[in-house]
Amino acid sequence: MIAFLRRPLLPAIKNLLQRFPSDLKSTVRWLGVAVTAATFVFSLLTSWGFWNEWRGDNSLLEVAARFDKSFTTDASSPVRPSDPAWLPLMRVIRKYSHADLPTDREPLVFARSKAILSAKDNDSGTEWTAPTTPIVLIYKEWPGHGDVPRGDWRTVGTIEDLHNWIRNDEADFDFRVRTYIFNVLTLCVGVFLALPEKPKRPRNSDSDEPPARA
Repeated sequence: MIAFLRRPLLPAIKNLLQRFPSDLKSTVRWLGVAVTAATFVFSLLTSWGFWNEWRGDNSLLEVAARFDKSFTTDASSPVRPSDPAWLPLMRVIRKYSHADLPTDREPLVFARSKAILSAKDNDSGTEWTAPTTPIVLIYKEWPGHGDVPRGDWRTVGTIEDLHNWIRNDEADFDFRVRTYIFNVLTLCVGVFLALPEKPKRPRNSDSDEPPARA
């Protein structure tokens, strides 16, 4: 079946490529150069931390660092929709959490439950909070608005999960962009090799008359 389709298909593709403008091969070549340059720029910006800042991963790291603490004044401070970390949080929660979230309501607070276990070294000031401490989405204003009924909050994971989500989000973005760039570059190379060479013009001779016999 494949051999049957190949006989009429390959000549048709060849004829189609021969109809392209003569400068198309040069265009594809420069497109490949541009994609290669984009790969270098992407890697450079990654090493500078640009993408982590632009996508909000740095804000997520700040939230995770707060949730790792239990004794400082800003320890486990909740996150609200007006905070810079809110949208990145919703992105990683919806992407990686297995929690069954309501579809007809929007969360209002992201918070950490009371630490299962925590400790602090008074000499160094180092704090530790159990990584299995739950993190939750709350669907009403909190705190200062009374108790939160069971139907108004959902456990989405743990502090350890949050750290893993941040790492996975960074790695997935890097892998996805590099895959797109590689596919485009591969396509450029394939099209460049498939396009026919521009026919060379014959050199003009000084005289069309045959050389005289001696």
